[in-house]
Amino acid sequence: MSKPLHRKIIPATYVQLLFEYLEGQGHDPEKVLGETWPTPDATGLGGINVEHWQTLLEIAKDYLNDPLISLHVGQTITARHLGVLGAVLSACDNFFSAMQRFERYQRLIFDVVPANITIMSDYVELTWDIEEDIAGGLVDETGRTVMVQFGRSLLRDKDIIHVVHFIHEKPEDTKPYEEYFGCPVLFEQPVPLIRFGLEMLNFPLKSPDANLVAILDKHADQLLESLPHEDELIEQVRKDIAHLLHNGEPKIEQLADRLHFSRRTLQRRLIEAGTSFRKELNFVRYQLAQSYLKDPRLQIIEIALLLGYAEHSPFTRAYKEWSGKTPQQQRDEYQVELLS
Repeated sequence: MSKPLHRKIIPATYVQLLFEYLEGQGHDPEKVLGETWPTPDATGLGGINVEHWQTLLEIAKDYLNDPLISLHVGQTITARHLGVLGAVLSACDNFFSAMQRFERYQRLIFDVVPANITIMSDYVELTWDIEEDIAGGLVDETGRTVMVQFGRSLLRDKDIIHVVHFIHEKPEDTKPYEEYFGCPVLFEQPVPLIRFGLEMLNFPLKSPDANLVAILDKHADQLLESLPHEDELIEQVRKDIAHLLHNGEPKIEQLADRLHFSRRTLQRRLIEAGTSFRKELNFVRYQLAQSYLKDPRLQIIEIALLLGYAEHSPFTRAYKEWSGKTPQQQRDEYQVELLS
């Protein structure tokens, strides 16, 4: 399977967590946040952009004057807020099985950056790859609290967390974080992580159900398969290049903006997919040129302009490199084929 293409999406069931928290505090969440209550779509894969999720948390933080809102909201998590992933984790027999499934299905609840589990000689690390994106501080704090709180709700034994790392700026008072997580909590670190004791992998969970796990795994795999992957990125890149050509020669920065990537991330994504911006630009131009050359109403200079060239000579040189023919030679061949 091709590499996942993270959509930077937080599902509606998870966003409901904040709305329910505000309502529980005696406030009208729709008035506070300025938008209607989030409703999951039929597929269960819809939601809001992660940047918008950060904004909603910031609005609630300011409205309640609560600098620890991420800890408070995260502690109200239930399996329902995590959708299929919550059901799968709840039915696992031990913590190791749950962690394996979290790593596998994380995109269903946090389709932003990949998560990785590394097992060392005496501890386990859960890290997030932030090369392609960096979520906001409140997003990270809420997510980390949700993970720990939900894990605690499933475990029969007490968790053994060694340390928690955040990459964002250190708050004035870190004591509430250390009290909640029960370990040192460090900020302004290079990699976001949770490190916990190796022995936790064998801890049993409260409600194992092997048959239910098998059913839920199948459903979760189907949902995961429906999420976008790198080959879909190439398709979208080509569509956006074709659109940008209407305004002259596209720049990679313009394409990155349309795809909501940084230039560096887009370049890396394309390299991983075995291509590049220049290759895709040439591919789209060649495909469009072949189509345009079949239309006798279009002059060569008009086709050049449609393909983002300032004049016909660079288009002629490029087309000859692609096909071994000049645009006029290609057009003549098309006319012969049409008459034969």
